[in-house]
Amino acid sequence: MYKFALIHIGTHEVYGLCYVAGELAKGGHTFRWFDGEDEKVVHAIVDWNPDFICFSPLSAFFATAIRLSKEVKEQLPSIRSVFGGIHVSAVPEIVDLDEVDIVVIGPVDGTIDKIIQGKTSTTIKGQASSPENLKPIKREYYEQIPRIGTRHGKMIMSHFGCVYNCAYCATHRIREEFQPKEYKRHWLTRRPLVDMIDEAGWFLEYPTTEVELSDDDMLYGSDIETWLTSFAAAWKDKIGLPLIGNVTPLSVIRASNATMETLSNLVCNVCVGLQSSEDETLRLFNRQFQTKKVFKEAVDRLHAFNIPVKIDVIVGNPVKDPITDAIETMKFAQTVGTKKVIATIFPLMLYPGTKLTAWCVQQGIPLNEECQFNFYGGVGSLKFDADTAKKLRNLTKLGSFFITHNIPEYWIRALIEVDIDNEAAHLIAKCNFQDSLCHHGKTDEEIRKILAQVSLYY
Repeated sequence: MYKFALIHIGTHEVYGLCYVAGELAKGGHTFRWFDGEDEKVVHAIVDWNPDFICFSPLSAFFATAIRLSKEVKEQLPSIRSVFGGIHVSAVPEIVDLDEVDIVVIGPVDGTIDKIIQGKTSTTIKGQASSPENLKPIKREYYEQIPRIGTRHGKMIMSHFGCVYNCAYCATHRIREEFQPKEYKRHWLTRRPLVDMIDEAGWFLEYPTTEVELSDDDMLYGSDIETWLTSFAAAWKDKIGLPLIGNVTPLSVIRASNATMETLSNLVCNVCVGLQSSEDETLRLFNRQFQTKKVFKEAVDRLHAFNIPVKIDVIVGNPVKDPITDAIETMKFAQTVGTKKVIATIFPLMLYPGTKLTAWCVQQGIPLNEECQFNFYGGVGSLKFDADTAKKLRNLTKLGSFFITHNIPEYWIRALIEVDIDNEAAHLIAKCNFQDSLCHHGKTDEEIRKILAQVSLYY
């Protein structure tokens, strides 16, 4: 049997490694979690002396994972580093890096023995089997990474795929790697309900005030009315924690009244991706299916069933006038719904391996070397002149305020001219987070505790 070090990096759960832990336990191997942001983590890993060190980094944390792998390998030359996850599946060529020994593309199912047998520069493709074969383990994760175990919000997923093909997402790389039937069987098939409830049971053992059902669309599927009814009943009976989820405008419009009523009684908030209201940007994003009419109808319907709505918006896009593109989207967001909406504003991130990244490179659009894939910093992937960059950063900081409080365009254009220093930016980000917590129905006392606990990346 072998020892595997699982490395957590970031403020949110590294969900994929929880499934790796499940597969390791199934095979009788030993694993232990380490916090990649602990200043003594390398010493702790070396002292434990594992056979493998495993990472599943988001793009924002890939450089950190590479650095940690290098530092550990310098002291444990025989250890083998294993990289998997979304970022890695989009750019498997990272296997050529000295710090990366083994790359796993897709699911962990069927890979453990191959990892053990693998040598340097090995690429392994997982089995796209039924989700019932994969069961995450979280207890050790929460115990050994306390800042995740005590975090107010936890996450769970019923399925891992997406029916859309947005240009800024690397989903197409997985679809190219696996056949359509495989993709449907693994990524678009929901997990057994009993497995989800068993997993959620761990949340009750730790201080948890809300859970995110992190499916790209929790209303996906022709059997949604039956599934959601069963899930909602089991969740309320066994778990009872406030739930937030993601939906898409088309699924909201297509859902039956019975499904919408079930959704209303289940969630405290849903997030709907607007991204942009402008035709040029939607074409670049490959989201032409989402017209203003469709989006407005969906938000109106959610509000008709008393479901609070949060909107996602992307600014800093590769269009002729990115400032007007962003402002027009915010003005449109002010008009949707019969009640107040809240928004999260993100700078455009060109993730490796996506179609939009390839298009920008082909068009010779300058990329921003300062981008670290940090949503809260307001620095996106495209390089603009200093004045445009400042205004875009201000729009990411103040955009939620503009939308929620219906700030008119002349005030928006005036306020994005101001200089926001780091201290002010930190305070604004804290206000945005607090507004989001209020939108989720948190009490003043809960908000106070959460703000004191959560470390944000600004």
